[in-house]
Amino acid sequence: MLFLMGSATLIAFPLVGWLLTFVIPSSLGITFSSIFKIEGGYFVFIPLFLSIGILFGLFVIWLTELNYFEQAMKPYKDLLSNYNLTTFYVFFLSICAGVGEEVFFRGVIQPILGVWLTAFMFVAIHGYFSFKNKRINIFAILLTLFIAFIGWASKSYSIWLAISAHFSYDLVLLFYYKRTNAK
Repeated sequence: MLFLMGSATLIAFPLVGWLLTFVIPSSLGITFSSIFKIEGGYFVFIPLFLSIGILFGLFVIWLTELNYFEQAMKPYKDLLSNYNLTTFYVFFLSICAGVGEEVFFRGVIQPILGVWLTAFMFVAIHGYFSFKNKRINIFAILLTLFIAFIGWASKSYSIWLAISAHFSYDLVLLFYYKRTNAK
């Protein structure tokens, strides 16, 4: 199941993004190959964005372990505990989400909708906004700020920075849940 979910994310999101590039007005200048360009030596920022993703992941772990958020985050933690996360799957899923989702959202959707609306949509699709639970909404707002930040980095510099931050954020969280579920 994990392999299927990861593969679908890695293949389906970029495929839909690629197809959308054929219907997006050419005035936006979005081609599938242009999404991946890295110019001006911005690749040197990749380690910084890997670090930012790690730090935000550690912040989220700390935050969700606080009594205030613990019950609100329980359904998400329980969902992850249903899967047998091996080290392979932690890396695999982090790569698949980092690449697949960023290509679609930051590469194709963001130039159309903008950084903030895309960030909001991204967090909402992941189920982090609630009409009933203000604690989840507080978490969702913090996550939206992070996603908007990596959206800005993608827009201003390169999608590879967003991919790096997303990958390392997921890596930290998935390793944490792997470790806590093993106990």
